[in-house]
Amino acid sequence: MKTAQRGKYAPLFHHLQEFRRKEWKATFSEIESVLGFRLPDSARIHRPWWANQGERGGHSHALAWEMAGWKTSQVDMAEESVVFVEVPGLGS
Repeated sequence: MKTAQRGKYAPLFHHLQEFRRKEWKATFSEIESVLGFRLPDSARIHRPWWANQGERGGHSHALAWEMAGWKTSQVDMAEESVVFVEVPGLGS
């Protein structure tokens, strides 16, 4: 949880925690604006970068959305967009 709150991807964690809708279709550029830095090249090249980690633990970027109570859905690599969906009971 501390990684999600204070780590590199903490701005995404906080943004999603404060988001008032149940779904957010975001472009990679919008996510970069929230983060304040460019996503790694692997986010644009490898769809698995956007995978939900679940109970497997995992990468700090996935922990950011999962600990905030969200999962990724509808990743469109060509459009550079992803849909985040709030999951009640997931996260903090």
